[in-house]
Amino acid sequence: MPTMEMREMNGLVIAAKGAQIKRINKVSYSVKSQSSDLWYSVVKEYGSERFPRWYGKGGWACNCPDHMYRKTQCKHIYAVLFSQELREQVVSQDAVEQLIPLIDTQVTCAKCKGIEVVKDGVRHTKHGTDIQRYSCKNCHYRFAVNSGFEKARADPKVITAALDLYFKGISLRKVCDHVKQFHGIAVSHVAIIKWIRKFVRLVKPYVDSIEAPHLSGVYHVDEMMVHVRKEQNGVGHYAWLWNLMDNTTRFWICAKISQKREIADARAVFQEAKKIASKKPVAIVHDGLPSYDKAFQKEFYTKKNPRTMNIRSVSVRHEGLNSKVERLNGSVRDREIVMRGMDHKESAQELLEAMRIYHNYVRKHSALNDKTPAEVSGIKIEGENKLLSLMRSASSETHDESSSR
Repeated sequence: MPTMEMREMNGLVIAAKGAQIKRINKVSYSVKSQSSDLWYSVVKEYGSERFPRWYGKGGWACNCPDHMYRKTQCKHIYAVLFSQELREQVVSQDAVEQLIPLIDTQVTCAKCKGIEVVKDGVRHTKHGTDIQRYSCKNCHYRFAVNSGFEKARADPKVITAALDLYFKGISLRKVCDHVKQFHGIAVSHVAIIKWIRKFVRLVKPYVDSIEAPHLSGVYHVDEMMVHVRKEQNGVGHYAWLWNLMDNTTRFWICAKISQKREIADARAVFQEAKKIASKKPVAIVHDGLPSYDKAFQKEFYTKKNPRTMNIRSVSVRHEGLNSKVERLNGSVRDREIVMRGMDHKESAQELLEAMRIYHNYVRKHSALNDKTPAEVSGIKIEGENKLLSLMRSASSETHDESSSR
């Protein structure tokens, strides 16, 4: 017979999976069976034998065998309770829908900040790049826009194309060869590394300041060993990578490199997650590493409701509940194999931050109906070239902050 912990865990899986619960009204739901095509009815009863009218709150009943014969709260009831909690979060988020961030590339006047601007010729640089000029209809100021790519010798579209190829798993030297063949520009692998570093240092503070409003609150965390050539750590040139992502949206919340797998390292991951996703999580799902339990007690445990659930997904019979973050680990491993390892801890952290941004804001996922995790999470991104949009928006934000000081 499954334990209460397993029923709650299975209920959480049903609620987080999506399209498994149909809301009839506020006291009636249909929940799909995990093992068949059947749908069970979950209803809140008032005045029944089990929940008499003097028991004002009523109680939930399900027509599944587990509830009917064992008279216990089944996984379908738990799924409804979890879905209600998630729905309350979404409703509260919808009330402030106008606050959802919009990442776009709209051109504004560099002088008066007006939006009524028109294209007005191009400026030819000594590197052979053409930069669009604009003219403002309000103040008649003429200016050029190259936000995020100042002093760059290559065209912004070439730079973002090279970054896109690299993040898709192509080696640095093959990216150089592609740029040479199709764009006629000779670049070295060192130049592409510099482009990646500039991308991370410019865009990371910007995207981390944006709150994703539609995260499910069920976070998966897992660690994996990665090859870092210039770091010596007990078993050789290796370090530990910690990944934490949201269940429903697959939004990669944080990635952190550490030398060990101790409590302090796990706490650092949770602390980083709380900075980026400030809302209190519904549950933390992990593989049972003792460091997670201790870190959870320090960072998330409280006696007040609603409490964050600490769920250990340990199983030898099936893939467990952490398959989504393990799939993410597999993508990181594919990139690492092409690179034959990473250089040192700092450059490894930089690369992983770049991969995290690309995963969240650029890469479309078939499991998300060909949307990016950012779009599913409620962050709107304008333009087809999302790398270009991110760099220009981040550069404009940085410029506005510096000019306001």
